[in-house]
Amino acid sequence: MNSPQRLLVRSLLAAGALAALSGCATNVNTVERAQPQATPDFVADKRVVTDNTLARTVRVNAINQATVSGNLLKVQATLENLKNNPRNIRYKFEWIDQSGMAVNSPTETWKTLMLQGRETTMISTVAINPRAVDFVLKLSEYKE
Repeated sequence: MNSPQRLLVRSLLAAGALAALSGCATNVNTVERAQPQATPDFVADKRVVTDNTLARTVRVNAINQATVSGNLLKVQATLENLKNNPRNIRYKFEWIDQSGMAVNSPTETWKTLMLQGRETTMISTVAINPRAVDFVLKLSEYKE
């Protein structure tokens, strides 16, 4: 192969490799207000970590709450992927009444979520029963 053909082949291979790598890039760029107008009601939380791998890859940054429709608790959690690679997780909210008893909610099942590399996103839910005064958020790594 002569020199111009080699150069062309190398250029094409390099361009293909670059295209393949850029196709795998899953980081997420975000833009938000420099001075947020929102005033969330943050919830002090207690964390129980049983999956150290998940704890090193996905973090709960904040949890806030509000009351909607007059008497239903709404909870929102901000999740962050700490790695450059996408992560699939499962999450579920469980509701608790004033006595510490579980409030069964048929709509609260495990949901899946894909977080792109370094992405921060919010998940939320609303209790369907006004007896719910507290919650538990469960996170699990999702493997297909």
